[in-house]
Amino acid sequence: MSYACRKNGLDVYVTDSKLAALKRMRNEIYPKRYGSWDDKIKLINIEKLNKIDKLFDLVIIGTPPNTHIKIYDYCKRKVKYKKILIEKPISNYLEKNLHLFQNKIKNDMVFCGYNHSISPSFKFFMNKFKKIKDIKKIKINWCESWEGILKAHFWMKTPFDSYLGNIKDGGGALQEHSHGLHILILLLNELNIDLNNIDSKSNIVFKKGKNKKYDIFSNIFGYQNNIYFNYNTDLFTYPAEKRIKVEGEEKIFEWICNYQENLDIVKITNKKKIIKKTFKKTRSSEFENEIKHIINLKKKDYNKSNINVPNAIKVINVIKKVIEKNEK
Repeated sequence: MSYACRKNGLDVYVTDSKLAALKRMRNEIYPKRYGSWDDKIKLINIEKLNKIDKLFDLVIIGTPPNTHIKIYDYCKRKVKYKKILIEKPISNYLEKNLHLFQNKIKNDMVFCGYNHSISPSFKFFMNKFKKIKDIKKIKINWCESWEGILKAHFWMKTPFDSYLGNIKDGGGALQEHSHGLHILILLLNELNIDLNNIDSKSNIVFKKGKNKKYDIFSNIFGYQNNIYFNYNTDLFTYPAEKRIKVEGEEKIFEWICNYQENLDIVKITNKKKIIKKTFKKTRSSEFENEIKHIINLKKKDYNKSNINVPNAIKVINVIKKVIEKNEK
């Protein structure tokens, strides 16, 4: 996020509750990913945060899900800002103050980090989806092993070393991989189907360790308005599979994230031919696009943004419903 903000020409300040984390960012993570440290990124002790007399264009909360609402409340009291981005999911499924949070953000422009849903490839797919008249089936797989996450966070040896391995803190497949569930909700929104208000079915497989547990596999499926939908997510598939498949009477529409390295694809298949459209990207460009989207968005267009908070709250409400049903 720091790199993406710098690429968008923004000044950047970073703080953390642990000084060791800031040092690791400066000396190891950032140089490893981007070649060298950027001296225009200012690392500050958290005690000094509220002493900075600046109006920030954007505050980004990139902490574990179970801290998101608490830190938002802190920023609301102590920091001057125009907009806030909270990483996904908007909170952990046990968050008790989510209803109060909904009331507090009414005059705020708060976003949740579902950046795939504002990518050029997904927006192209969504425009095609809106024109499909005969949808029969929607299937989404968002499946990826822990390997990529652990490689990017090399100081952790297992998911249980952080919130990732604790479903109560916001870990597990449903919460960590909630990009796919967010996309399902966006598609169902277009069909006037509210996943929170229908009798969908679900299955979960839990993994336990170090007095913690997380869902290593989750499945949600249902049938509404003559449309069957199926969502699968897991934490063991390698290589990762992130795709949408929508079937109509005569055509199949697919969006495949990371079809090849640095490439998304949208594919339309009918009885006579296959049409493919590719979209080049980099890991960095996905975040740069997200920052640009937020910075440039006018308040009057907030409700049209895929990454607004109402959509993010729908996601966490579905997750809460599914976990609680399967824990009984």
